[in-house]
Amino acid sequence: MPDDFNRLLTVGSVPPPSSALEAVHIDLGPDHPTRPGLVTIPVLVEEGSLTRAKVEIGYLHRGPEKLFEARDYRQLIMLASRHDWQAPFVGELGAALVVERAMGLVCPPRVTWIRTLLLEFSRISSHLAFLSWLPYAAHDTGTSHALHASLASSHILWEKLTGNRVHPMVTRIGGISVDVDSGWSDLLLEWLGEAAVLGESLQQILNSPEMRRRTRGIAALGPDDVDAFGLSGPVARAAGVPLDERHQPGHLAHDDLSPAPVDAPTDGDAFSRFSWLIAEIAQSADLCRQVLGMLPGVEGPLDTHLPTVVRAPRGTTWSSLEAPWGTAGYLLVSNGGPTPGRLALRTPTFADVAALEHALPGTRLDDVPAAIASLGWTLGDLDK
Repeated sequence: MPDDFNRLLTVGSVPPPSSALEAVHIDLGPDHPTRPGLVTIPVLVEEGSLTRAKVEIGYLHRGPEKLFEARDYRQLIMLASRHDWQAPFVGELGAALVVERAMGLVCPPRVTWIRTLLLEFSRISSHLAFLSWLPYAAHDTGTSHALHASLASSHILWEKLTGNRVHPMVTRIGGISVDVDSGWSDLLLEWLGEAAVLGESLQQILNSPEMRRRTRGIAALGPDDVDAFGLSGPVARAAGVPLDERHQPGHLAHDDLSPAPVDAPTDGDAFSRFSWLIAEIAQSADLCRQVLGMLPGVEGPLDTHLPTVVRAPRGTTWSSLEAPWGTAGYLLVSNGGPTPGRLALRTPTFADVAALEHALPGTRLDDVPAAIASLGWTLGDLDK
């Protein structure tokens, strides 16, 4: 560690590794995904502002890319559910999509519609978790309690549909193991309505004079930074770069949906990023309602006939989808056997953290929580 760092920012609730630097603890609230800790940021603070920063990760290296190589193609779907803990369905879906592309499989239409629904449901709950810093920082206990209850309700919804509260583990190669009936649809619609109200409350908090002061101009990232750091999703869109995998042809059932436009600022700062996260809650809720309206008219099986031993043809296949924080990519290298030769993950929050190191210099120490909260990560997704 360079000698000129004079502070060690620790994020979350887990004690950091021992260090000779003066520790400054950053607590983003009990519901924020950074709560597990294990990310430290040595910084140089001069006259109350950061002039240098280095984000240190890797304390929880889980090694899923090596574990993939020891799993057959059916098993790796379940393992992929475990790196983004805020949107585990997205991980298992992405792994299935790249295997299906390599094998040339086309899923039944109802499978694609259900996958689209669960992807957008995952996006909303993930955004809510990362937005939990706003009411926590504003000392708005009512909204904090409502947000906590909404996240708890989302786990109950997953449990009612899949039997699992956190990791759904319902995606199959060429299919899905659960169907969406009218009873669960009604519960989801009720939850979506509550999430929309919660989004309005979060927007009111963000628009308050105090929160504007704490987020406007903080950790700004421009279009050049989007390209330099490989940013995507709401971070890129908040910087004025309209990157969205859902606009690519063949991205699940999104070709047949009409997403509501997002009216949010594009100044690239923390305020803009929070604004996009909030606005996308309403957008994804609208997409969920569109899918629920279409599902009754889409019949068919929920699986595709597969051989006893699944093998992907020899070769290299790339697939990506729009995860909550942007492009989640999957690179499959197959040697023709029953297990992948390589399955590499491109996780969007890894790019967020790389950009955070660039964006922090010039930020006052008191404004660091807003910068970190607006460039979120999930530890399993980051330390993959």
